[in-house]
Amino acid sequence: MERGPTILGNLSHIAFVVRDLDAAVAKFESVLGARLLEREYLAAAETEVALLEVGGAQFELLSSPAPNSRIGRILAEKGEGIHHVSFNVNGIESKMGEMRATGIRLLDAAPRTGAHGRRIAFVDPAETCGIQFEMVEEPPSHRRE
Repeated sequence: MERGPTILGNLSHIAFVVRDLDAAVAKFESVLGARLLEREYLAAAETEVALLEVGGAQFELLSSPAPNSRIGRILAEKGEGIHHVSFNVNGIESKMGEMRATGIRLLDAAPRTGAHGRRIAFVDPAETCGIQFEMVEEPPSHRRE
């Protein structure tokens, strides 16, 4: 079996959708010893985002009070749980092009802006056994070399 392109970098984070962001942050802190790193409200997506550090890994919690937002609809349809697994990339447009060139479908035609100015794009979960993978490119000021 031929191996696909090596396009994804190191694990960035695992994202979860939660109904109550404050309660989830408190639960992750008390049960897992998590440490809150960042918090932001993405007005365009009507989504609250919290990034936590847990045992050297990063967890992203997503919540929305708006029932018609993307995250609000996911919560209504599927409930709380894992949303996606994210990998760091450099040159997100070229990585997207590499994936398309090998026939891999993406959910995004172009990178979009995520939390804290990160550029993101998602692989169609139909390509990866129903698991949604995200490519994330940190802004230059946040990159870990």
